[in-house]
Amino acid sequence: MNHSRRVLYALATTLAFLGAAEAFLWLASVVTGRELRVDPLPAPADHAVLCAAADGQGVKLCPDRGPAYERVRPLEFALRPSRRRVVTVGESFVYGLGLSAEEAWPAQLEATLDGQVEVLNLGRCGTYASRLQPQVAAAGTLQADVVVISVGNNEHTMTSFFTGALGRHPLAAYRTLRTLGHSRLFGILSRLVAGGGEPLRAAESFESPARDLSDPVDAQVYAARRRPPDLSLFPTGYASAEVSRIIEEEQRLKETIFEDHLRRMVETARSGGAEVVLTTLPWRLGTAPALSGTRSADVSNVRRIVDRVGAPGDPAPEAAYAEGKALDPTVAALHHQAGRMFLRTRRPGPAADAFRLAAEWDLVPDATPSINAIIRRVAAEEGATLVDLHALSDGWMADPDAKLLDKVHVSAGGAKDVADALAGPVKGLLAAR
Repeated sequence: MNHSRRVLYALATTLAFLGAAEAFLWLASVVTGRELRVDPLPAPADHAVLCAAADGQGVKLCPDRGPAYERVRPLEFALRPSRRRVVTVGESFVYGLGLSAEEAWPAQLEATLDGQVEVLNLGRCGTYASRLQPQVAAAGTLQADVVVISVGNNEHTMTSFFTGALGRHPLAAYRTLRTLGHSRLFGILSRLVAGGGEPLRAAESFESPARDLSDPVDAQVYAARRRPPDLSLFPTGYASAEVSRIIEEEQRLKETIFEDHLRRMVETARSGGAEVVLTTLPWRLGTAPALSGTRSADVSNVRRIVDRVGAPGDPAPEAAYAEGKALDPTVAALHHQAGRMFLRTRRPGPAADAFRLAAEWDLVPDATPSINAIIRRVAAEEGATLVDLHALSDGWMADPDAKLLDKVHVSAGGAKDVADALAGPVKGLLAAR
């Protein structure tokens, strides 16, 4: 047998052995009912959503079981509805951070629907789509006719998953581990490596402070990704090309995870018998980016061009903007200064476009155009009703203080606009049932 045949024989034997081992473990998992596969991400802690009310006659949202900053409204309601019921699920945007329960948009939506429909606010502050699956499942228990899902404000603020060598290529690391995670044999091996305890997963937090990391790239990446970020490690306000690459890759990772969870939320809501409404997210256009990155090796030249675009006395700011985009279109500060320039010259359309690019390329973002693009795509592909609340942001740009309390949380006036935008689609869905 020549060398190539021996190699092929060894390869075929190895594949046959691995296939047989995987088949045996599949059978073992069926017989024992034990899941042997491993999700590469840490699983959110389970928490009860509905608890008995004090009078024993109704239910309320359970006290927080997660981080101390996660909080819910202490509202009580009947387990079984006496009228049509809409359940709203999301983070602090749904909860109505900074507002009373009556001012938050779920309550204003109920008022807009003339009391014919009950709207329950299941918003939970400081959480992510992965931790809101139980809220969506609870909508089925509550016999919701419609579930409104408004999520995505916090996805980019999740603590990072990977450190060390894996942290330099987080998206590739996740895709590799997720592919391996389909194998029960890999699950067994990872448990053996872990000493029979918790299988190998990514970490969802860091223990060491940024300044204890010996490599300057690791230290800066960590500083930008932790919450709250430590921007003191970026005295110029710009991240290097390598730091920018890693952070941008992790943002794509978090968006990938978000899309997976959003699709699961739609499926869960429908399995509970409800119609589904997805909303995009409004935010304050014109907010300065927290940290700009660049793919250019010449950061000083990038800063010079950004300063030209932002200087009111520059004779050709639009030419400087074009020059900057040709040099590096990923610099958040460049687009922010261009947005301000367009506002000065009373061109709100181009200003809004530039501000959206600034939000997209901010290395320390909240909601971004990418998140809204995912929401739109999932709504189209899953056949869910879409209410594009981000369209409100353009109209709010001239006087954001009247509609927004901060970058992403609406005021009572903004909540009224949100409720008005949702009322028509919700009425239509209820009428069709």
